[in-house]
Amino acid sequence: MDFPSSIAGTEHLDLAEQALEGDPQALQSIMEMLRSPDLVAALRSRGASDSESADLIADLVGDCFGGERAKGGLHRLLARYNGSCPLPAFLRHVALHRLIDLKRKLSKRKLATVRDDDDEDPLANIASPGGADEPADTSLIALLREAITRTFESVEPEKLVLYRLVHSYGVPQKQVGALWGMPEWTISRKLDALRDELQRGILAEIRRRDAWLELEWEDLMSLCSESVELFG
Repeated sequence: MDFPSSIAGTEHLDLAEQALEGDPQALQSIMEMLRSPDLVAALRSRGASDSESADLIADLVGDCFGGERAKGGLHRLLARYNGSCPLPAFLRHVALHRLIDLKRKLSKRKLATVRDDDDEDPLANIASPGGADEPADTSLIALLREAITRTFESVEPEKLVLYRLVHSYGVPQKQVGALWGMPEWTISRKLDALRDELQRGILAEIRRRDAWLELEWEDLMSLCSESVELFG
């Protein structure tokens, strides 16, 4: 289901607050977002089965309004929404996090089963990116942030300056070309090559840090665009 582009940001935040207060129309609107075919399609496109998609969305519905007990009282997922992105994007972001965490756990479980007949503990040598009590989404964000940081640190300084001038400071490529004594198309080609280098490097670093995490570039872009914690 498509939602009007005008209903976003602060308006979605108002909608979430009204739903948390029990407003029937707001509750219905958010339930439509949670049951949207687009959310199911997003999960299926990332490898979720029909049953996994149904379970993840059911948990999402329960956590949005029921929440979980934690220090300080009841924590409802919907109360964490701050209006920095459209609410459907926030829900998709959370669902994607949970799917990735589920797939990692299933992969580790399969590996443990394969090694079950070994003399040593099958999980003894598994390195975890986060502590045992650390929330899954927090450890995932930490892993992604570290992979991105390490990859950028490995880039040659001159390439990084070029990248930052264009993408961080918004300097037109034509002006950058004048500084480097190169035509604009050469700068464009260098940036394209650097973007490819960064993409390959970040994905390789993620796989090096967690061999069980099957993450495509589109997944990473979704997490980057929808998570304020990733670069916090």
